[in-house]
Amino acid sequence: MSAAKRRWVPWSVIGAAVAAAASAQTAPAPRFSGVATTVAVNRSNGMVAVLAGGTLAVYPSVSAASPASRIELPGRDPRLLEFCGPNLRYVTHDVQGMAQVFVAITAEGRERLAWPNSGLSDLFPTADSRLTRDGKGLYGFLPLDPAAREYFGLPADIPTGAGVAATFRFAGEKLLARASSAFAGVVALSPDDMILALGGGGLMRYRSPGGVAWKREGSGGTWRIADVDQAAGTVAAIDGAGTVTVTALESGEERGRCALSGAAVADARLLSDGRVLVLAAGPRPRAAILDAGTGRPAGEQPAALFARHGLGSVYDAWLAKASSLDGLVEAGSGAGAALLLHGADGWYLAPESGGATASPPLP
Repeated sequence: MSAAKRRWVPWSVIGAAVAAAASAQTAPAPRFSGVATTVAVNRSNGMVAVLAGGTLAVYPSVSAASPASRIELPGRDPRLLEFCGPNLRYVTHDVQGMAQVFVAITAEGRERLAWPNSGLSDLFPTADSRLTRDGKGLYGFLPLDPAAREYFGLPADIPTGAGVAATFRFAGEKLLARASSAFAGVVALSPDDMILALGGGGLMRYRSPGGVAWKREGSGGTWRIADVDQAAGTVAAIDGAGTVTVTALESGEERGRCALSGAAVADARLLSDGRVLVLAAGPRPRAAILDAGTGRPAGEQPAALFARHGLGSVYDAWLAKASSLDGLVEAGSGAGAALLLHGADGWYLAPESGGATASPPLP
């Protein structure tokens, strides 16, 4: 080639290209890949369920190289929703003439209940019903109207429009319902054990049998239960002003309060080491990990954690659209804890400082 036809490229451009190529080669891959892949972590035992296509894989831990079981799910476009105790809940479509059906199954694939279910009622369970935290049943919250009053057998002196907290136990198909105009929401620890949010502020624990275990009045308007950590014995609730209150499950005593400066907390999760993960959504979204007692930032923060693992852009993209913490999930516990982040092409794993080493990506 003659000198006239040679094309010289500046070293700065060559260096940038080499750096870009090296970066592309070392970019972290999703731990669980797939645009439509859904993941649920079992907080009681650290198992991780991954649904890709129509195949549900259940891993002993987030770092396990292979699943303990694989289950083929029926229908079209199934989506995994949660994993509590021995059972999972998912939603699927176009099954036996039903456009949408919710299903609770064991981790081995045995069906516990599918709904809507004509043998029960259109009232409960519904699309909003969730697994109790022990996984042994379902719970939900609905307004008291004539149909609900008759179905649950609730007394006439409870005013119409009151909140109804209902549970269904898989074993024996047992229903339990409590209603009050003070109820604003519920999370059921078991089919017989409920934590209730109160409309005027505060929480109440109700057990059957036994009745009210404790009731704690609060302030800041209607409270919403964001998370429960039974291992730590705490419940996190967000008041109407966007402040998180952490309460002891056994006594109802306040353990601490957390707030973000200049922003209301939209969602919160209790981490296994006692800290609180919070999210402020809206025009300027941000996430932080706070000390439950002091409310101050504690430990490595989410932005720094994901940046350290080369996932800063994935985290920024998730945060820009986040309205809840459903796409940022803790996996493992204690020193082996990590955060799973839902990205555009799958779920990315970021072990916390001093935690487990990164695991290889799985298909």
